[in-house]
Amino acid sequence: MCTTEVIGCFKLFVSLTILSYTFNGVAQLENIPIGKGVNVDRLYVGVLANTNLVEGESSEGSNSSFQSGVRASMWLIPEKMRVRAFGALRLNENSSHNYINSYEVLFSPLQKVEISVGVMATPTTELRPNPITWQSQVETNAESRIPGGKPGIKIGYRFDKNLKVTYGLHNHDKHTVQHLKIAYKKISASTFFKDGSLFLAMKWQYKNSDFVITRYKDGTALSTIVLISKRYRLYSDMEYNSAFGKLTFGAWGFRRHFPDNKMLRGFLSVGYNKNLRHFQGGLFIHI
Repeated sequence: MCTTEVIGCFKLFVSLTILSYTFNGVAQLENIPIGKGVNVDRLYVGVLANTNLVEGESSEGSNSSFQSGVRASMWLIPEKMRVRAFGALRLNENSSHNYINSYEVLFSPLQKVEISVGVMATPTTELRPNPITWQSQVETNAESRIPGGKPGIKIGYRFDKNLKVTYGLHNHDKHTVQHLKIAYKKISASTFFKDGSLFLAMKWQYKNSDFVITRYKDGTALSTIVLISKRYRLYSDMEYNSAFGKLTFGAWGFRRHFPDNKMLRGFLSVGYNKNLRHFQGGLFIHI
């Protein structure tokens, strides 16, 4: 990032950190009422800094970043219809930036049915971390292979507390694509078909551990994060390309999460990145 961006990011991070004390000391700011029927569902700010521990052949792909975002909702018809929108911005160390936004109308004609129309997460995108969460800023390569939100319509039906099926019809670069997702307890699986290729994604979560696999064309990506103690987690992130017949991405390491804090959360990490050919030490702080 340039100096001006770094200073601006730091000022914003400090300001929102101080602000977090005024909302019951919750690390991630959530459910902040700002008017009748209007609510800030979530406010997020995070800083990720990676340091090369051993100089490698390339620094391309290093993922130090600053990310912030907010999601808000407004009831049009109490308990039946609401508008929900979010915006998130990520500034990367190479001065590139990513802006993600969403705007959707959600309608619940029946207790077990929810219909969404607008620019939103597809059923498949729901397996990828929400941009207004810390998991998004440190998402794995396997998760990043899942497409982002698209314009369209989505219908979800919850059979019971354990089983939910979601169908979506979305515009992918001027192509109409159908998505289907099945979520049962802690396991979610989704698929869509585009350009003669079937995309598959599956995610399993248990406490603070998770497993993600994505399959598309010639690529298969797999990531795992395993809780080994109260503070430590091991991670593995790999991608194999059958056309090339080799591993095209690989990253392994561990994270040491900080103790629960009323203001900040995050972790220290050490890992090896196959593509960058070096070890990295990381510091991640977020509210």
